Amino acid sequence: MQTLTMLFFLTLAMLPGLIASTSSVINTTCSKIPDMSYHYCVGVLSAEPTGASAIDTRGLAVATANLTVHNVTSTLHMMGDLVLELNACIGYYKYMVDLIVAAVDDLNKGRDAELIYEKLYKASYTPLDCDIALFEGAEKNPMQEENSENQALARIASGIAFLMWHGRS
Repeated sequence: MQTLTMLFFLTLAMLPGLIASTSSVINTTCSKIPDMSYHYCVGVLSAEPTGASAIDTRGLAVATANLTVHNVTSTLHMMGDLVLELNACIGYYKYMVDLIVAAVDDLNKGRDAELIYEKLYKASYTPLDCDIALFEGAEKNPMQEENSENQALARIASGIAFLMWHGRS
């Protein structure tokens, strides 16, 4: 038991020296990088195992270059997913336009309000399909504001058609 306790205290006594030598390389390097937040730099390098264990600036450069490759690759993957999902959204919006144009045509020709309502109502939910695609394929939805606005406008149109259908106009 005494040996274990002694080993524990010995390790504790050596730890500041180990941390100081690693962190001094990080601290010194981060303090010299122009146009970079010192705290951000220290945080990134300290959190990265290969950065935290680096003994010189070359080791830090390798660690951050590898971290950058990992992050860029992840971003490229996310962008690829986003392109796929945006293409799906283009299809949804083309369908939405077709429904609305058909409803306008039906309105101009005096057709049954129930059919008009059904088209406009279906169109009002199409932006949600885009939202779902983007939420599943991307971490950020760049179309959220537009989808919400388009959905609201289509719901107004379908609501008016609903009133027409039920003779409340």
